[in-house]
Amino acid sequence: MTASASSTFAVITGGGTSGHVVPAVAIAELLVDQGYLASQIYYVGSTRGVEATMVPGLGIGYSLLKVDGLQRGISPRMIRRNIAMVFALLKANRQAKQLLASLQPHVVISVGGYASIPTCRAARVLNIPVVTCSYDRRPGLATKVQSRYAFASAVAYEGSSLPRAIVTGAPVRRVLRTAQLAELRDAARTQLGIGLGDRVVLVMGGSLGSAVLNAATEHLVKSLHGSQHTCVVHIAGERYMHQIQLPEHVQHDNGNLAYLRLAYSADMVGMYAAADVVVCRAGASTIAEIATVGVCSVVVPWKDAAENHQLVNARWLTDHDAALLMEESTMTHHDFAAVIESLLIDDDRRMTIARNAKALGIAHRESKIVDVINEAARSGKLQ
Repeated sequence: MTASASSTFAVITGGGTSGHVVPAVAIAELLVDQGYLASQIYYVGSTRGVEATMVPGLGIGYSLLKVDGLQRGISPRMIRRNIAMVFALLKANRQAKQLLASLQPHVVISVGGYASIPTCRAARVLNIPVVTCSYDRRPGLATKVQSRYAFASAVAYEGSSLPRAIVTGAPVRRVLRTAQLAELRDAARTQLGIGLGDRVVLVMGGSLGSAVLNAATEHLVKSLHGSQHTCVVHIAGERYMHQIQLPEHVQHDNGNLAYLRLAYSADMVGMYAAADVVVCRAGASTIAEIATVGVCSVVVPWKDAAENHQLVNARWLTDHDAALLMEESTMTHHDFAAVIESLLIDDDRRMTIARNAKALGIAHRESKIVDVINEAARSGKLQ
């Protein structure tokens, strides 16, 4: 089903962090892959989120509302921010209703997060069908609330407790769904200045970075310095980029690249292609990407994630021997380095883990979420 070129078919809403915005972009790409025009897709997010820099330039219409998330704390600053949030949300609700009344979309798709709240509320008032997209194994609060009246909950994994759940796989960017890493490996390493035969570790702490992984990575680099054919590529996050003692670029005694630190990379295909081992947090998008492209990974879930949902995400891989799990609360820097070093010298083990991950990723590479979106649009109603 394709709407006429002059109409808005779908409004995608949500945001705040790249963990919400990246799936939103992936859904837009999946719709385009199925024949919809970019002009038929609209995005609604928050002025406070990363969507303010990620969405412009994608070729789709968008609006950013002034809305903030709930602060979980009792400091005076957090209390003031929560009071301001209530008034901002009321205004955003009115703006979202006016926007949807003007766009008249066939369907609203929520990727969750506080930025999705006004638009989904407006869709409910205007009787526009909603599809919630839950790519965490343990859905967030906004998704749980929205799923109560959504036409369907498109979920990434079996066993979801959300009402009207349909397993569709997680939305993943097109470049990752179609990537053949083995074919890209040499070019990716050449681009980064890494020896083609070196053993490469990619460490990334999510869109905000991770102080825990950054500290462990410093220890790892020092531990590997005697190995002349290893390299650590470290995506440290903007806020931590200059808080790490290591130079941004370190060479082995033989001149080979030993360490490279970046704040951010827009070329995740190249990063995954260059790596032998990926070390990461367990955000839903990261876990889906690991499985989609099929790489060997060591997953360190963020221990303070709401309802420990990152550990639940990680176990989808680790329970199938598709990644190694290290828990932040018990991990030492020595253990961190030892696990990674053991993987670097065990080609068979790395290949087994990567192969198992890619087998799990078929649901993401062949996502069925557009089928659910089309069905909701045809229904023309909420539940």
